[in-house]
Amino acid sequence: MAGEYLVAVESKVFLKDETDLAMFKGLYAAGWRKRVRPILFVVVAGFSSLDSHVPAADAGFAEEVSVPPGFVAQLFADDELAHDVFSMTIDAAGNVVVAGSGYVKTLIDTDGDGTADTAKTFADGPESGSQGMFFLGRDLLCTGDGALLRYKDANGDGRADGPPDRFLEFNTGGEHDVHSIQRGPDGWWYLNAGNYAGITEKYATEATSPIKHPLAGVIFRLKPDLTGGEIVAHGFRNAYDFAFHSQGDIFTFDSDGERDISLPWYRPTRVFLAAPGSHAGWVTRSWKRPDYFIDMPPVMAEFGRGSPTGVVSYRHNQFPEKYRDSLFALDWTYGRVLNLQLKKDGAAFKATTEEFMTGVGQFGFAPTDAAVGPDGSLYVSIGGRGTRGGVYRIRHVSDSSQPGKETRSVSEGSNPASQSLLWPGNTTTTEGKVTACLDAPQPLSSWSRAIWEPLSTAAGRDAFERAATDQQRDTVQRVRAIEILAERFGGQTASTLTSLIEDQTPEVRARTAWAIGRTKSADEIPQLIAPLVADNDPFVGRIACEALLGQPGEFNSAPLAAALAKRLGSPTKFDRIAAARLIPQLSKETFRMLAVQAAKQGWSAGLSNAIGFLGRKPGFSDYAFEIGLRVLDRDLPAELKLEAVRLMQLGLGDLTSPKNVAVFDGYAPALDISEFDRELDPYRIRLAELFPTGNERLDYELARLLAMLQPYNAALLTSVLAKITDDSHPTDDLHYLIASARNSASRDSDHRTAVARALVMLEPKLQSRKLNIDTNWEPRLKELYHALVELDPLLPDVLIEQPEFGRPDHVLYMSELPGELLDAAIAGFSRQVEADSEYPWTNDVLFVFGESKKPEHRQLIRDQFPDFAVRNAVLMVLASKPEEIDRAKFIEGLETPQVEVLEACLQALGQLTPSNEGFENVALVRCLRRLGTEENEAPARRLVVEVLRRNSNREFGFVLTAPPTDPQTAAVNAWTDWAIEDFPDESTALTSNAAPDAAAIFDTLSKTDWSTGDASRGQKFFSARSCIQCHGGRQSLGPDLAGVAKRFSRDDLFTAIINPNRDVSSRYQATMVVTSEGKVYTGLVIYHSVDGMILRNATNQTFRLETSDIEVQRKLPQSLMPPGLLKEATSEDLADLNAYLQSLGGN
Repeated sequence: MAGEYLVAVESKVFLKDETDLAMFKGLYAAGWRKRVRPILFVVVAGFSSLDSHVPAADAGFAEEVSVPPGFVAQLFADDELAHDVFSMTIDAAGNVVVAGSGYVKTLIDTDGDGTADTAKTFADGPESGSQGMFFLGRDLLCTGDGALLRYKDANGDGRADGPPDRFLEFNTGGEHDVHSIQRGPDGWWYLNAGNYAGITEKYATEATSPIKHPLAGVIFRLKPDLTGGEIVAHGFRNAYDFAFHSQGDIFTFDSDGERDISLPWYRPTRVFLAAPGSHAGWVTRSWKRPDYFIDMPPVMAEFGRGSPTGVVSYRHNQFPEKYRDSLFALDWTYGRVLNLQLKKDGAAFKATTEEFMTGVGQFGFAPTDAAVGPDGSLYVSIGGRGTRGGVYRIRHVSDSSQPGKETRSVSEGSNPASQSLLWPGNTTTTEGKVTACLDAPQPLSSWSRAIWEPLSTAAGRDAFERAATDQQRDTVQRVRAIEILAERFGGQTASTLTSLIEDQTPEVRARTAWAIGRTKSADEIPQLIAPLVADNDPFVGRIACEALLGQPGEFNSAPLAAALAKRLGSPTKFDRIAAARLIPQLSKETFRMLAVQAAKQGWSAGLSNAIGFLGRKPGFSDYAFEIGLRVLDRDLPAELKLEAVRLMQLGLGDLTSPKNVAVFDGYAPALDISEFDRELDPYRIRLAELFPTGNERLDYELARLLAMLQPYNAALLTSVLAKITDDSHPTDDLHYLIASARNSASRDSDHRTAVARALVMLEPKLQSRKLNIDTNWEPRLKELYHALVELDPLLPDVLIEQPEFGRPDHVLYMSELPGELLDAAIAGFSRQVEADSEYPWTNDVLFVFGESKKPEHRQLIRDQFPDFAVRNAVLMVLASKPEEIDRAKFIEGLETPQVEVLEACLQALGQLTPSNEGFENVALVRCLRRLGTEENEAPARRLVVEVLRRNSNREFGFVLTAPPTDPQTAAVNAWTDWAIEDFPDESTALTSNAAPDAAAIFDTLSKTDWSTGDASRGQKFFSARSCIQCHGGRQSLGPDLAGVAKRFSRDDLFTAIINPNRDVSSRYQATMVVTSEGKVYTGLVIYHSVDGMILRNATNQTFRLETSDIEVQRKLPQSLMPPGLLKEATSEDLADLNAYLQSLGGN
């Protein structure tokens, strides 16, 4: 891209004449009533507002989703018309348009029954699919195929004229690339991008960009003609969509780091107010800033685990009042549409939340996008990763949502929408045109712009100047007048601005501040906006400060000094930090003036000013410590002390050092502070004396700050470890253990015992609280344990002596165990097994027992063979030292789909005495026939033949050195003929026991009575079929299955189990590695760097492979999940498994 933008988009609208306008008005005012099928919707008596989601049951309405009373959800388009929908929009003519891989389609209701019955292809692309679309008149702007694209439809036939124009290039198509595109209230194009999209400083081509060096995911904007761009906010992980509130703020729904669940830096899915210039906290995989940091943007709500997708602001009047100006945010993982009702709160908002729409039953509901149509209906698309596609239409049909009150019938001509939706009304007069523009619902949408944009041009600037200053008008209308003046007419005149700056309504003053920043020159802005920066309303003050962000160079900031000083002293933090973000832009003289005046405003202003100062002078700052310690020494609110601690963290360059392993990302300074050791020593001593403070959150962050300073302080170590008690939360325990690992003081026996017990008790604490963990838990805990042992080599001795030692999660502590302690450690596991008749055996525990030389432990391993969940590990352990007593197990192991296990069984048979038994040899031949020509299966094929040759003294022409792709059919058939001839009875018995094909399983599914399913029995079946090994949350190779039954239909779910290779997410595709020694490894890459990788196979064994040893590495098109998991499952088993998967719907 080289930082350049291509210029091409001309400004135009779709509806150009009065005929088009009249047609659209008729469509809108009727509420599309011709499409509404007559129905009766009744609210059942006895439902309360907390129990209000009931499925629509009438014909033509969706029984598979639940919406609040008074609403109906209708399946507008099914999977046949809208398959695997990535994104959705409403075009300028009011039509629903959906996009998926290789298509953009317009959904059409030809018979007017309220559902689409045909789809017209608008474009055969993008090939990657589009994750964001916006219609500019007839033309479509969308993201896809590595660029911002424009599909032209010059002749208006509803079909793109040809290949798209390519504008700005960036990463698209991936789940963490560029997503949504919208047109903002200033007329600029806004887009958001995930943390793999590659949006760098090259995209901030405008000197006015609030962010110059973006990190992670971003929201960015392009000029109306695409000639330049700015980064608005950054630090997101992977927000898919965003929405503009009526007050102009941008809201977005960012994803969590699901692999970090229960680790101290885990952050749930969150709805952010994406304040200009802000960083949303995503720094690295192992460090995400908490919400309470002073420099974080406002968080409206948290929703735990999930996969955020669409976001829309409801700015219509078809829904009841409480939903107007609210946000709808979609969660793909848990199949739900969340609603956030926003209320102004200080400098930002607070939200009341509810689950507005959820999936019901077995149909699958995985929402991907949402849009509001001309009639006020909410449209929600579904799809993604092989789930069922489609579009739902949700509308309100009742004037009352009171429990127990029957709603009225809604038939043709009586739709409540048609009674209230009178927009755009009479537009023959200038006043009528202005009112239509100011009342426009969803004013930023394509279809709404198609109406009000030509009307605004006809009405002219003066009419909107009058409307903006008319205090008799509604506040929302006046705000829209200000926005229209900014977008369409270049802003307000001087006299109008003077009136608006002094207006009595805070919302009007706030939007005026925004308009000044978006339309006036750098020379004009400071003098105009200074009164608004100093406004008594913190919301106005925040918006005014944000409007100043990105002013080029050291602009004339002198008029702002007094106003900024007042703002820095505000009692609310979000306007204070907005003011602090401006300080790096101030001239030296203005900053001196500001520092003097801020000091008079109190400690809030002093702290905020110091935070801003750090942006002017990167690097170590003793000033930050001087100010911070003064605050900590005084009797001030805990919130200010927390900000003081954050200031000192920033004074060390903030957190995350590339020199540290991942577990210390959030506990190490970004700067190399070794050269400042002498200066820091007094601060280390003073801060250690202050710990603990008695305030939990303050102690938490003070411990982090002390960890950044790497003290040598035994007394502090004692205090930090004292925070870990029998009742403390395991996530907090881990935090303080990490902090202790940054303290290099010599450990005494009390320290050692405290650390050992804290480590051993992590697992029982997690279990007692029913907390989940994911794939990053073990590697981060291993890194921590390694650091702790380096500081205290005697720690393993004490750890294995703990009475609770020997649970499955304790296996990872074996990594630092001296060889002489191995027997004692195994004895600890043996004690736990003896004491617990339901001991949760895992593959790792079996490998531990495999290190034992005691016969009783060998027998203990054999005893676990009937447990399908750990059978492969049993085979691997027994095969490492094969004995004749285990021969039958190895033969049975030849049926495994796991190549590593199969090779181990074959090697074991090869070490035992040759056999002429029919059962073994026929099993070997069947194994040979089953193996394909994949490269990772070649070693197993050779091993089979070697064992057969040894057993039979036959050759049959199989060439061991032949290429893996050569099936050697003749030789395989010769072995088959030999087996049938020499062992006819065994051949018949074994071949008749072939695994059932998919058709047979589907036949069983079709005959299953799902109502008989029992979740507890299903959980046992889930464990018995080894599913828990990959989906158990601990060393999980597969995805967390929470909510899986909500986003997948039952049919799709069982199809995925029967054919696991059908739709494999790139995260779960197997990787095959061939080493220079010819060894083949297959598994998931759980860590990769320039010098090597860590691969985990299907039995949860982990291998470290050096880059220099890797000859071949490639991703396989299949999943590690084996086929045949439902082999011989009965209808009862299937019903039970379904009931269990349904029970995993909670968050």
